[in-house]
Amino acid sequence: APPVPTMAEAEAEINVYRQIQKQITQANERRTQALTQVGENDMVVKELEYLEEDAKVYKLIGPVLVQQDLVEVKANVSKRIEFIKGDVGRIDKQIKDLERKLEEQRAKVAKLQQGPAET
Repeated sequence: APPVPTMAEAEAEINVYRQIQKQITQANERRTQALTQVGENDMVVKELEYLEEDAKVYKLIGPVLVQQDLVEVKANVSKRIEFIKGDVGRIDKQIKDLERKLEEQRAKVAKLQQGPAET
């Protein structure tokens, strides 16, 4: 007969399960934050489209407003959007991996919880 898991072993597996749940929550929060940043940067791109080619554009760097080239600003914002979208893709992959681990851990915990009852 297989050894009966101890209470401590069961607790340890449940704690691993909770830890994975916490990681999924944190990853989802990072994903939401990144998507918000994409939305904000998309709005910036739309606003920049309204400007004339020779419009003066400023960027706040610390306490100072520094004049920037409009073409450069558009390129930078577009690059930032692509970078953040790449981040979202990585986070999505991480969430999928964590959800798979969570499912495996759930099965492990369920097996442990029914183990001692089978005598």
